[in-house]
Amino acid sequence: MSKSAKSENRIDGKIGELIREYRLKAKMSQKEIADKLGYTQSVFVSLIENGSSKVPLQTLGELINILGIPEKKITKILVESYAERVKAELFEGKKKSAG
Repeated sequence: MSKSAKSENRIDGKIGELIREYRLKAKMSQKEIADKLGYTQSVFVSLIENGSSKVPLQTLGELINILGIPEKKITKILVESYAERVKAELFEGKKKSAG
């Protein structure tokens, strides 16, 4: 697995943990969240919370509103992840051209 893929898995995990934390604070079930997002089953929310599925940005915006997640927290995670991915890809490019 590349550094970029590992970074994406970490980001999905961090966002999933944050969503779970705020869902539990709101005393909402995964099914209730799924219903509010327009999904018929809660499996989508489960996959997000355990970091197995990437959250589309528009859905992330909906979750911010539904769960009251501070946008700054989400933005910080996304920006840090992007910075890690950029560094990893630049490193790979430099390594490739040097060898």
